[in-house]
Amino acid sequence: MLSGLPFVNPAPSLALAFAWTFSASPAGAEDWPNLRGPNHNGMSTETGWKSSGEFPVAWKAEVGLGHSAIVVAGGKAYTLGHNGKDTDTLWCFNAETGAEIWKHSYPHPLDDLYFPGGTTGTPTVDGDVVYSVARRGQLFCLDAKTGSVKWQKHLTDDFGCKMPDWGFTGAPRVYGDLLLLNAGESGLALKKSDGSLVWQSDEKTAAGYSVPQLFEREGKDLALFSNKDGYTCVDPTNGEVKWFYKHKTRYGVNATEPIVIGDQLFIATGYGKGAALLNWGGTGDPEEIWRSRDLANQMNPSLLIDGFLYGIHGDEGKDGSGLKCLVMASGETKWLDESVAHGAATAADGKLIVITESGELQIGAASPDGFKPTFKQSVLSPKCWTIPVLANGRIYCRNSKGEIAVLDAR
Repeated sequence: MLSGLPFVNPAPSLALAFAWTFSASPAGAEDWPNLRGPNHNGMSTETGWKSSGEFPVAWKAEVGLGHSAIVVAGGKAYTLGHNGKDTDTLWCFNAETGAEIWKHSYPHPLDDLYFPGGTTGTPTVDGDVVYSVARRGQLFCLDAKTGSVKWQKHLTDDFGCKMPDWGFTGAPRVYGDLLLLNAGESGLALKKSDGSLVWQSDEKTAAGYSVPQLFEREGKDLALFSNKDGYTCVDPTNGEVKWFYKHKTRYGVNATEPIVIGDQLFIATGYGKGAALLNWGGTGDPEEIWRSRDLANQMNPSLLIDGFLYGIHGDEGKDGSGLKCLVMASGETKWLDESVAHGAATAADGKLIVITESGELQIGAASPDGFKPTFKQSVLSPKCWTIPVLANGRIYCRNSKGEIAVLDAR
């Protein structure tokens, strides 16, 4: 059991710590500045990190209840947590040593609807600022170095957005000078410099829980937003709706980002709905290529690697959950590893980086022939639903209690 906020490994000196940061990182090291990673696909392009042996624990911390992921940028690591009573906190740590740099706290209820509660959104770092939205709608733009508030808004009080049943979640998405948020039935856009309104969608149905997903078609940028009933494609500059695809689950939960590759879009959600591969040529509505319940991503989207989908299948607590591999083109199932249970996964350099629900970190090749880890190490106690993050040779892991373990994979 961890104790204290936070536990920090001692560094011999500031000069040595500074030198180590830049000399020991892998040659292909990169930051992870938002929930979906540097390329917004849940994967890293980092190379030169270890995938076997034993990884020393670089540092640990306790941040409070929740499932917020850890983002890393500019030598700092950020995440959110709840104190179990009445307060959310956005934490900023030194990514190398784990030393607390600053924290920003604000009143917020636990909101433990059918789960232990706590934070579910993830901060987004954009240069010298960090954006964060709370489940009840508090939106902050903070100085990334000091934590001072540059501006703040409230999605329900200032813009009249209907709060989803489990609150606003996912993460803000930066698009040029705009900040896109999954609020309303097909999104909300603010000026990222001051939080003023640029465009707003209707409130006929509540928002979903995914991060706005950007893609390009015929030289034009488009954005995908989830809501309670499905997914909407809009022009991110003005909110104009291009099409809507109905994808309604039990409880109205669409929490995962679609995968867009060429003219095809892949959507997979939990709660009895499953997956669909769509084709959209740029006009009209998308058409279904196939639909199946063989891959159901309840909380985190799948990863697309060399034509195969790898993702956590099934609803939490249900039999048959685990890490699953499908052929994207046909929906054919290749394998299911139930030992992972309802964990989470990311990928880098052709390898899956998986944390099991019980807290074991596993690394193995992404292969349609099965998941055969070359590395296993118990790092945290259950439950682990938050994606592990690889950044600059470190793997950042977190459980629902808010215990963080950072492993050195250099």
